[in-house]
Amino acid sequence: MRYLRLLGIFFRTELQFELAYRVNFIAELFGLVMIVATSLAAVLVLFAYSPTMNGWTLPQMLVLLGVFYIVQGIGELAFTPSFERFMEHVRLGTLDFILIKPASSQFLVSLRHFRISAIGQVVLGLGVVGAGMVQIADTISAVDVISFVVALSCGLVLIYTLLLVLSTLAFWFVRVENLLVVYQAFLDAARFPVDIYPGWLRVTLSTVIPIGVAVTVPAQAVAGKLELAGLGTIVAVAIAAWLFAAWFWRFGLRSYTGASA
Repeated sequence: MRYLRLLGIFFRTELQFELAYRVNFIAELFGLVMIVATSLAAVLVLFAYSPTMNGWTLPQMLVLLGVFYIVQGIGELAFTPSFERFMEHVRLGTLDFILIKPASSQFLVSLRHFRISAIGQVVLGLGVVGAGMVQIADTISAVDVISFVVALSCGLVLIYTLLLVLSTLAFWFVRVENLLVVYQAFLDAARFPVDIYPGWLRVTLSTVIPIGVAVTVPAQAVAGKLELAGLGTIVAVAIAAWLFAAWFWRFGLRSYTGASA
């Protein structure tokens, strides 16, 4: 409950800052709507020439596209702005002010800052997922819905742990921001199913940078393409990734020398 209260305080603070520049906030929301609409138009054009894409139907593809925007939106809402600020603190030696606070340092660097306009992207993603699910509602069972929620949650954990590990490298390297640019590039590739890509890229999006798994697997659950073993695997991988990222964070902290060193 304590950390939930802290999250509420952080969110309200960032919201007040965003609303101080309302025109900019509205412009960002409008830009998000245009981006999502363009992606939807591209998908509709593709399926105008073919009823399926490597076994994916149009409704299933809509679900996948919606999941992509949910995952990307949540990442840009909390994870990315927080980790960008964290890397700046390491570079300036001001991380000390976070480490002395009576709360988990991992929590404070992960969820301290928010990009409020990204909520619009999450909402649009939910709308696209809903539009896709409505068209295949007759084939979706309660088990599929539960599998979807579990897989999506695991996917978000994988994205978080990946960003935490990349950001922790700032304790040893100066320009870690370049790695986040690579992350964004691979994230764009996740708007399509992993199985349509060549072997090397499919492996990269599934293992080294598991962005494809975070997006494709939840959509597979709704499409009836995810077996119980696959769901169990992604749950186990998410738990292992979380434990490794937490350990790596503690290991990185021991190498930090800030302004007080």
